[in-house]
Amino acid sequence: MLNALRKSASTWVVKIFLGLIMLSFAAWGVGDILRVKPEAAVVTVGDMQITGYEFLNDFNRQVRRMQQSLGPTFDTQQARQLGMVDQVLQQAITRALYDQEVAELELTMSDADIAAWIKRSSAFKNSFGRFDKLLFERRLSENGFNEQSYIVASRRDLSREQLFASMMAGTRAPGAVVKTFFQYQQESRAFQVLSLPYDRMTDFSAPVEADLTAYHEAHKDQFMAPEYRALSYLTLRPEDLLEETLASPSEVEEAYEARLNEFSTPASREVEQIVAADEAAAQKIAGRLKDGGDFYAVAKELADMDKASVKLGRMSSADLPEEAAKGVFALAKGQIGEPVETGLGWHIFRVLKITEGGAKSLEEVRKQLTRDVKLEKAGEAMFELANKVEDQLAGGASIREVAEALRLNHGVIAAVDPQGRGRDGQPAAGLPKAPEFVNDAFTVLPGDEGQLKESGDGSYYLVQVDKIFESALKPMAEVRDEARRLVIAERRAKAGAAQAGKLAAAARSGKDLAALAQTGVSTVATLNAMTRQQAAGDGQLSADLVKKLFQLQSGDIAEGAASSGSSHSVVRVVKITSAIPKDETARLKQLDELVRSSIAEDILVQYRSALQKKYDVEINDGIIDSLFDELNVRG
Repeated sequence: MLNALRKSASTWVVKIFLGLIMLSFAAWGVGDILRVKPEAAVVTVGDMQITGYEFLNDFNRQVRRMQQSLGPTFDTQQARQLGMVDQVLQQAITRALYDQEVAELELTMSDADIAAWIKRSSAFKNSFGRFDKLLFERRLSENGFNEQSYIVASRRDLSREQLFASMMAGTRAPGAVVKTFFQYQQESRAFQVLSLPYDRMTDFSAPVEADLTAYHEAHKDQFMAPEYRALSYLTLRPEDLLEETLASPSEVEEAYEARLNEFSTPASREVEQIVAADEAAAQKIAGRLKDGGDFYAVAKELADMDKASVKLGRMSSADLPEEAAKGVFALAKGQIGEPVETGLGWHIFRVLKITEGGAKSLEEVRKQLTRDVKLEKAGEAMFELANKVEDQLAGGASIREVAEALRLNHGVIAAVDPQGRGRDGQPAAGLPKAPEFVNDAFTVLPGDEGQLKESGDGSYYLVQVDKIFESALKPMAEVRDEARRLVIAERRAKAGAAQAGKLAAAARSGKDLAALAQTGVSTVATLNAMTRQQAAGDGQLSADLVKKLFQLQSGDIAEGAASSGSSHSVVRVVKITSAIPKDETARLKQLDELVRSSIAEDILVQYRSALQKKYDVEINDGIIDSLFDELNVRG
């Protein structure tokens, strides 16, 4: 549960302790902690099985990808709520169906093909554009693979691609379809728009009390107060223990030595390079440079490298291969070195700038290090303190009593909603900063003891629910002004729509929109030629109105609400410009690819459906649920 325990888990003492715990489980007759083995099949597809281990690996990889986008607080519980379990499951089934077909058709990739594919992947190339084994291993580790499992997965992926390529080889987009699609997309229209802002409408009756009461009754969902909860909480933070935590000079010195790299800036060089195919080419380049040749001109002529591609940027010795670093760091500013061979080829380096390295002294960072050492020790002390908190709570003490006895931060929140707001709509005062605090507060029931939870920054919190204020309809007295505003807005919108209908009828009879406009009430504007997509994205016309307008003939009238919902518009189609395919070769090519991809996707969907009939698919939901429960993947 706590960081200190995690940090200690690798020590022999804790390993023995954990071993004794396991023995005690057996003595009690509990048996294996995991009743469901990870190697058990969660899905069977024909002759293939997807094990719990494989499924959980796929699921956790997907969670890690989401964390890269949404942040580290995104956890497995949130992933499950978003339906990722089913998503990952269906992806696994789809892969298994294709793998079955690949096996039946005896499609496979050789080790040499896989190795070549891996070396070509940009994900594993360093700044020199060459395959980097260390980078390869790091990327695999980050995504939950080792080398063997990645090769197996890659073999399957590439074999599937063979299958797809053979299926799609003859896929073509019908020319007539592409041209029709092009004309649909690229047809443009110009419009004359008469706008009636709702806030300028005056032709409506002012609401009376009975109107407000009726609206309040008919639109209860607009006047519901959210559920509020009254909370008590306490927090444990390493910072709160700093005053009583000591850091000796020797501990600070040890921390300085351990973190010396952090306080050191390595020497660096601003470097450019020309890369040659072999030694002979490298010597030729070096000769031209010695004769006074311009570095960039020679790079372009003899190595086909432009000015941008020769620049390596600021490099430390650790950033360069050993052979290159030795040569580069022996050069003076502006000097060009002799050709150097590395595992990545032959290089001629030039140093543009030299930056000497250095390190901050202990005295410069002593204050920071002292605090860091104290924080680390305080974090370790949190384990013991947390146990004291849990012991006292188990003994029946209240949060306040525990907090006062152990001198911890504690507080109460009179009312907070699921979004962390108080009754005034503002962030609730005194709310702990832990990301999951509010969510936890709304999963605990009154009377529950609550549990200490880690907030992600080394701190802990405990929350208890003192009272629940159920969601309820706000009384009329509290929302009268809001009801009045909504009724007036509704009546203004109806008045605007009615006025637009009259003006549209007049326009259809032949009257010009500009002549129909009323000063201070409506405005008239011209929208230049726009395609469907442009008109929908312009922000002046709603999607429904754009759809209507592109079905009309030149001179026709349509009316409808604006996209903002704050006005009504009467619109005349002024001009229609047809698209001419022969003038848009590049766009036609893009559309051809889009249509072909769409056809290919439809084929794959149908193919998957056929494979699912061909190979029986059995899903064991019980094992999946048990895996999440017993392996504590819920997060």
